[in-house]
Amino acid sequence: MKYFVVDAFSRQKYRGNPAAVCLQEGDMSDVEMQLLAAEFNLSETTYLQFLADGHYRLRWFTPLTEVNLCGHATLAAAHVLWNQCGISATQLRFASRSGELSARLHDDGIALEFPLVETAPLADSLPVRGLANSVVAAFSAGEDLLIELADSAAVQNFVPDLAAIAALPARGLIVTASAAVGDHSDVDFVSRFFAPAAGIDEDPVTGSAHCALAHYWSQKLGCNALRGRQISARSGEVEVAISGDRVTLSGQAVTVMEGKIF
Repeated sequence: MKYFVVDAFSRQKYRGNPAAVCLQEGDMSDVEMQLLAAEFNLSETTYLQFLADGHYRLRWFTPLTEVNLCGHATLAAAHVLWNQCGISATQLRFASRSGELSARLHDDGIALEFPLVETAPLADSLPVRGLANSVVAAFSAGEDLLIELADSAAVQNFVPDLAAIAALPARGLIVTASAAVGDHSDVDFVSRFFAPAAGIDEDPVTGSAHCALAHYWSQKLGCNALRGRQISARSGEVEVAISGDRVTLSGQAVTVMEGKIF
């Protein structure tokens, strides 16, 4: 079985978020998929299976568990189909645990059509130490929780209490702030994402989190087309555009590795 490692949401290799894309040749058990994902030990390993009529199936695994939605690994899979597999179609359709997803080529990269995740205020503050004086707002965000901090510097300097975050009743924690001033004023918002319970202490660039970030910041800023930067150590940028109950996530990707799984 062939595989590729792709750095997603980046124009440069060794930036953005790396994902392993496995071209699934036949049936694999869930146990095999999980063991291989642990072997890669990246935030996501995706299994890409060719179906009939130009459709593909995607499944995504962290080193510890299967997840319902993953943006950067979907971007990586589309990039592989167009750049390593020579697929000529300009739009791809994927069957997934979150329904049908699609990817299309555009002038400056790849656009993913994903479900919009609505955010809602939390009645109680999050039980995470060290946040009491810096939280502007706390929201539910689908499978995740979202907190807004005072500014981009607070997000950059945030030191996660991984044990407390792992104990939250959520897949992970999104930490975000407006980027109107400071070092990131060329984008609309910044974020970081932590999911230690899923085996990802900090995810470099999280497409699925931007399904909620798009909703949150569109409500606050009154704009349906925004640009976000995830300010992890590797960093990456995601453009978002809302249309009804869908959100388009746009970005670039670079293939850095390929090989064969025995």
